[in-house]
Amino acid sequence: MIDLTTLNPQQRLAVETTRGPLLVLAGAGSGKTRVLTYRVARLVEQGVPPWKILAITFTNKAAKEMAARIAALVGEQAQNVWVSTFHACCARILRRDIEKLGHKLQFAIYDENDRIALIKSVLKQLDLSDKEYPPRQVRAVISDAKNRLLSPAEWLKDAGDNFRNKQLCEVYARYEEGLRGNNALDFDDLLLKALELFASQPPVLDYYRNRFDYILVDEYHQRRTI
Repeated sequence: MIDLTTLNPQQRLAVETTRGPLLVLAGAGSGKTRVLTYRVARLVEQGVPPWKILAITFTNKAAKEMAARIAALVGEQAQNVWVSTFHACCARILRRDIEKLGHKLQFAIYDENDRIALIKSVLKQLDLSDKEYPPRQVRAVISDAKNRLLSPAEWLKDAGDNFRNKQLCEVYARYEEGLRGNNALDFDDLLLKALELFASQPPVLDYYRNRFDYILVDEYHQRRTI
């Protein structure tokens, strides 16, 4: 039996409530991750197959800590619980089915340095000054557009059809061409392409709907728009 006596009454209530949706609001350091890990252990103890549980958090460090805590509570069965960040979860999903979107399975994932390097290359192609169009600012514009699900043309329509925005739109479009030409995705694409996959491929969406009975989200950060 999982020892729940170390939990306070509110934590224990959250852990023992295993049917229907549950929202826990708590401040930093108040035991959110503790509640989630005990809740996973409680579900496994009650007979829920570990592979039917998806536990999501925001950072790699938090995901490793969560996985370790779950392993301490349920042992080897913890290996079958999906514990990851949002981006890692989406990458895992895409590694299985991204070919359905016209990409190759063995895609590269561009980090910040890779993205900046590609933007600098695009600026050079277009003979645009990186002083007038600082690469990190351009990267922020592209990232914001992707997080709002806007293509280059849609972004231009939303941002306003002036000269600078037209140039940024062209940079964005060529940036996307560069990614596709290198069979690469950036971090924003991991979320965007997973959403696109679910929206355009109902059998894939049904597979994951049937795969997970419990989805537990430890923490998420809302991105600020520019």
